[in-house]
Amino acid sequence: MDTSSDLRDAVEKYLHVRPQEVKIHEKPDDFFSINRGDIVFVDGLRYVISGTARERSLGLDDEPKYWVKYAYEVETGNRKIIKLIFHEQFSVKYGDYVIKCFRSPAKEGRALECVKGHPHFMQGHTAVAKGNQAIRVINHISGGTLLSRIENYAGTHETYFHEFLPSLLGLFLPCVQSLDVLHRSGIRHGDVRSDHLLLDKETGKLRWIDFDYDFVFSEAPFALDLLGIGNILSELVGKGERTIHNLRSNRRLTERLGSLTPEDFSVVEASRLMNWKKLYPYVPDSLNRVLMHFAAGAELHYESVSEIAEDLAYAAAIV
Repeated sequence: MDTSSDLRDAVEKYLHVRPQEVKIHEKPDDFFSINRGDIVFVDGLRYVISGTARERSLGLDDEPKYWVKYAYEVETGNRKIIKLIFHEQFSVKYGDYVIKCFRSPAKEGRALECVKGHPHFMQGHTAVAKGNQAIRVINHISGGTLLSRIENYAGTHETYFHEFLPSLLGLFLPCVQSLDVLHRSGIRHGDVRSDHLLLDKETGKLRWIDFDYDFVFSEAPFALDLLGIGNILSELVGKGERTIHNLRSNRRLTERLGSLTPEDFSVVEASRLMNWKKLYPYVPDSLNRVLMHFAAGAELHYESVSEIAEDLAYAAAIV
């Protein structure tokens, strides 16, 4: 497929619109210039760009992620995600510590190799584009996020907790256990969030996505990954709530909300509740104890994924 006509055929085949001309990117170093209908060459393969990914969390809903492109592999028609090179860094306060966080395409490449063939992780590989750029080519996963599955439940919290949460915990627990695969290799996920777990329609399993964040914290090398697990568990127990803001309008909870103290909230995020049992007494002690390891008032914090998984497995069995 060497001619301009052939490339227009490819765009028309996958996007159902025939362009007058096709913009080709052999050295995709300017991700802002890559748009729908363009062709990207990576490691000898051609990809028709079908769109730009958008952020779905942290108050940035629908914010474009210009370095992440949806695409079709021309030769096979397989749907892919092309992750271009993008660097950024920021800091997170963890108790008395400040942790440096940064985006690392190279680390994500190592993680992809580490989890190759694992059912609870996205699959893909690092490919080299012109200019020696390490581009990650990810297999597309059809399915919504764990967060959306929680938020779409329309019933009361008590009904959700007793009838829906047990199945969600059954999906989540193997994903917690699977993070140990990365950690044993000295690799962090780096951005453990509920919108980074997709429920694969083909396999029925939750799968981790987006491994390109990393952090440096010598005192506790995997601390933010562990904290991320706690955050997800809080959202699971709280029926998708990340803060208590929306609950203040519930008059039945007014007195219980008044009993909350700073020690009931996350050690990192002062607005994220961990002690859900104060609001919902039917939360079992065993499950609430897992959450309280992530609270500001905790005397002991988890040091490994395996510790969390063991306690969560016991708690999930009696929810």
